[in-house]
Amino acid sequence: MLTQYIQRNDIIFPSMRKKTFYSTWTIIALLLLASCHHDDADAPIKPAAERTILLLTSEGHIYDQTGKRVAELPNCEYATEIINDEGDYFVSGKSTKDRVGYWKNGKWNTLHVDFIDDVEHETQGIGKWDYYIFMYDHPHILRNSGIFPLEDPDIFNSLSKCMAVSEGKCYLVGWNYYPEEEKPNDPVLYYEKGGRYVKKILPKTSDDVDAVAFSIFAYDGKHTVIGGQMGLEPCIWVDEQLQMLPRTFNNQSNIYELPLANVSSVACTKNHIYAAGSENDEEMNEVATLWVDGFPRHLTSGEKGLSWSWIPEIIAYGDDLYALSIEIIDHGEDDSDVYVLIWLNGNIVAKYSGLDIVNFAVI
Repeated sequence: MLTQYIQRNDIIFPSMRKKTFYSTWTIIALLLLASCHHDDADAPIKPAAERTILLLTSEGHIYDQTGKRVAELPNCEYATEIINDEGDYFVSGKSTKDRVGYWKNGKWNTLHVDFIDDVEHETQGIGKWDYYIFMYDHPHILRNSGIFPLEDPDIFNSLSKCMAVSEGKCYLVGWNYYPEEEKPNDPVLYYEKGGRYVKKILPKTSDDVDAVAFSIFAYDGKHTVIGGQMGLEPCIWVDEQLQMLPRTFNNQSNIYELPLANVSSVACTKNHIYAAGSENDEEMNEVATLWVDGFPRHLTSGEKGLSWSWIPEIIAYGDDLYALSIEIIDHGEDDSDVYVLIWLNGNIVAKYSGLDIVNFAVI
C-alpha cells in the first residue's frame, strides 16, 4: 500500500484508504467502564491559582502563563518534552554537545550510559518515577544508566508524547511501517520484558487498514489509554481494547484522502477519559476537538476569522483538565496570525502569539 505523509508541526498523519464505522453507544458504554487513578493521587493538589504553567518551545526556551521567559536551556539544540514531578520539571531533547541526558529545572544532567555503538542521541520522551529517569533514545529505552533495546526498531516510528511511566513501568507507542512491503501500518505498544522492550500490535478494524498510535497515558502501573488514528478516523485503545470515536461533521467525500479526525493526546482522571486532537469540517479545515468519555466537543475561541485549530496536548491535574490548542486567524489577503491557547476545564486561561510551543507542564 502506498502511504503519503502530510506534516503539520510535529504531527505526521498517514493518508489512509479505508473508512471505518462504529457504534457510538458501544463506545460510550465501554469507555464508562474504565476508572482512572493517578500515581500521585496522594500528592497534594494545589489550587488552580497557585499552579504554574510552563510552556516549552522547540529551541529550549520556557515561558510561564504570563508569557514571561523563565528559563533558557543551556546547550539545547532542540527540546521535545517537558514533564512535572513533585514540583520539579524535566525536559528531554538533543544537546549541542551530543551527550545523553536531560534538563532538570533548567540545568543539564548527564546520564552516564555506555553505548556499544556510536550513535546520535535524540531523546524523544521522558518519564519519572521515584529516583528513576526514563528516556526514549531510539533504538533504546534508558532507565538511569541502564540500556533496554527495542524489539525490531528499524520499522518503528513515533512522535512526541509517545512514552508514559506509571509505578516504575514504562510504555512506548507508535507504529510499524513496512517500506519494502506493500503493507499497511500497524499500531504498536512496547513494554519491558526480560531486560528488553517487546512489542505488541494493537487491534485494528481490519488487517488491510493503516493505523497509528500517537500518544499514551498510563496509570496504576498496568493500565493504559492510547490515542491515534484508524484509517481516516479517530480512535483510542483502553487497556489495549480498540474504541472508535465519533465525529460531529459528516464528510461525504474526501478526494484528498486526508484524515477526517485524529487523536494526538490522551489523559485520564478518576472520573473521565479524555482524548484530544482535531476533526475536519466539510471544507476539510481542522477544528480543535475534545472527546470526553467518547462524546466530541469543539474547543475553539470563536474569534472572527478562525480558519484552523487543533489540540496537540492535554494534561490531567487532579480532577482538572488542561489543554493546549493552536488557532490560525485569517485576516484575508494572505494575512493571518497564529495563537497558542491554554484551557482549564473548557475556559481559556492564557493566550500567546509568536511562540513555537512543543508542549507544556503544570507545576
